[in-house]
Amino acid sequence: MTNIYERKISFEEARKGYFLILKSKLNFFPTVGSPFFIKVGAKKKAAVVESYHCECQGPDKPHEHYFVKWLGLAKGDRLEMKKISDKEKLYSIRITESTNYY
Repeated sequence: MTNIYERKISFEEARKGYFLILKSKLNFFPTVGSPFFIKVGAKKKAAVVESYHCECQGPDKPHEHYFVKWLGLAKGDRLEMKKISDKEKLYSIRITESTNYY
């Protein structure tokens, strides 16, 4: 398993103030609902993986979407998280701003 999680932020993520976690990448993060910490420069911010029920693939295919609340994201931003310590549940985050202005 890699110790990096990357994604490009969508319009919906930026508008609602979170980043999605693909179901296939859930094992990179602590268990849903368990607190962890994200290092931002010299500071640490508490975070938690949350989920919401969705039927975007139709009512016969209900499922969950997983996310972490994170304000200040813009559509097209590149997010990169690195796992620093499993024991401390500590991650770092880097956000590269999009150069797409339309």
